[in-house]
Amino acid sequence: MAKLTDKFSVLVRSSVRGVFGGGSDRSPRLGKGAERQAEALRAEINRALDDADRLSAEIAGMEREAADWDRQADEALARGDEAGARQAIRQMQVVQQRTALRRADLDQHRRATGDLISRVNALEARLAQAKSESQTAPAPDSRLKQSVAERLRRVQQTFEDVGRSPDASDDAAPVLADEQAVEDDLARRRSRLSQ
Repeated sequence: MAKLTDKFSVLVRSSVRGVFGGGSDRSPRLGKGAERQAEALRAEINRALDDADRLSAEIAGMEREAADWDRQADEALARGDEAGARQAIRQMQVVQQRTALRRADLDQHRRATGDLISRVNALEARLAQAKSESQTAPAPDSRLKQSVAERLRRVQQTFEDVGRSPDASDDAAPVLADEQAVEDDLARRRSRLSQ
């Protein structure tokens, strides 16, 4: 996602001059690389969608791991191994917490990707409109340039605000299990297994 944000920021900074010609009294014209930039953004969107799929698969694996620790806790308690059950519960809770963090990353990633998709669609529509106007309009429309420039600044600000990598939680402090929650879970398991 950081690559996506960086590339989008570069596009935004160069858009006013790149999408529309730099002349002051000339009609708006498409910059030479505007379509290539839009295509590059589409490729970044595709990579972002692939990242979302990867995160979803990672979450599913973490959920399976938590279920496995849950099963191991039950088996250890059934054998009378409370220490083993405690350890399995701790591991299960850590995995559940990591899963919740990863799920939040995925949600944020999906929102940012969706926003980027809509903004790239709008940019492409503006490119098409500018191309059409440059072929038909003899005079420049400075309001159009200002409108595009303002929108691009807002898009850049949005992506600077959202520019967190989906892997940022990997660098976070390690997640620890709450000992009281472990003891509470162990008591519930004892009660359930004793019936």
